Amino acid sequence: MREVFASAMGQYDNLGDTVLRRPYLRTLRELGPLNVFVGNRPDDYLSALGIESTDVLFRDSAQWRRAISRSITRQGAVYAFNAGEIETTRPYAMHYLRVAPLLAVNRLRGGRALHVGLGIRRPTRWVPAIRGTLRLCDVVSWRDHESQMTMRTGGVAPDWGFAEGADDATLLDRAAAGGQRSIVVAPRHNGARFADDWCERFAAVARELDLEIVVAAQTVRDNAAAEVLARKWSAETVLWESPHHAAHEFRLREAYSQAAVVVSERLHALVLGATEGATPVAVADAPRAKAVRTIRSAGLAEFVVSSTVTASIDPDVLGRASSSAHETATQVISARRGIETLKERVRRAVAH
Repeated sequence: MREVFASAMGQYDNLGDTVLRRPYLRTLRELGPLNVFVGNRPDDYLSALGIESTDVLFRDSAQWRRAISRSITRQGAVYAFNAGEIETTRPYAMHYLRVAPLLAVNRLRGGRALHVGLGIRRPTRWVPAIRGTLRLCDVVSWRDHESQMTMRTGGVAPDWGFAEGADDATLLDRAAAGGQRSIVVAPRHNGARFADDWCERFAAVARELDLEIVVAAQTVRDNAAAEVLARKWSAETVLWESPHHAAHEFRLREAYSQAAVVVSERLHALVLGATEGATPVAVADAPRAKAVRTIRSAGLAEFVVSSTVTASIDPDVLGRASSSAHETATQVISARRGIETLKERVRRAVAH
């Protein structure tokens, strides 16, 4: 059985970065002994990655590179690119070009390479350099159609984060039972700044729909923005009480499980909410915004509001969102089938 090598590096304080990588690592673990590069990420970050006792963790990059080279030289390995978002910048392109010779040798040794569950922030002139390296990968899959069209290679499957959360039966049971009476807003610390009239209209619509506003923070850096909004609405908050990812994820999922709707420009706030039964409403002022295009691949981009157009806070739109629990559960279940299809492609490629 070939060794598997994967990086699990992400933003140390962003819950979305551990939520999407946990099911990815779980999938890779099925393929062979798993080696994971975590660099200087703290144990609080690792708490939500689902690391198992059989996994070998690497923090030193030089040791990591030597271990990959030894495994490839010996019998070939499974090299798995990190999941999540990539920027098509010069540093990223140089990394891909440096890895290309290694992947070529690995292929000659019978090894495999995987590039699955990624999305491009925006296209640049460095796309061709990255695309060239992807020709050496056995499975390439993107989490949104726009990324796939930019790179002109590979397929599309929903974000790994949709594999987590409440199981299918629980989602359907919650949808049938109803009774979710809150609307969770998850702001971004460097994102939209909601004007007072926007906030007033949002509060009025929430009252009209008999939904209690809850403000949540997905990253530690979002805490301050969440507190500002919560004061405007006299709303309950779900803030980071410590940097421990697993503890914060538990509290966030509990809040989402009681919500009818989640409103955010943060992709994984929408994903976490949907996987607990809350219908996602993306905050976006452009159709190609990351959150919109990524949840669109899961069939969940029906509801979008603007951060600058107050009139977009429409009681009809939010009302339909709050009564779409069954549709949301069905789409999440469908997204999970898409992820299972991707996993089967990965298994076949490695077993071949």
